[in-house]
Amino acid sequence: MSEDTNFKESSHFGHLLTAIVVTLAMPLLPMLMGWFTMLS
Repeated sequence: MSEDTNFKESSHFGHLLTAIVVTLAMPLLPMLMGWFTMLS
């Protein structure tokens, strides 16, 4: 039972971390695409 709770907790932490990373990376994506377009 405690194993299941632990798994759920780490999964929730992973989702939170992913959401934060996506939120921070989203504004940078168009800039990166622009750099790739300029370089090619």
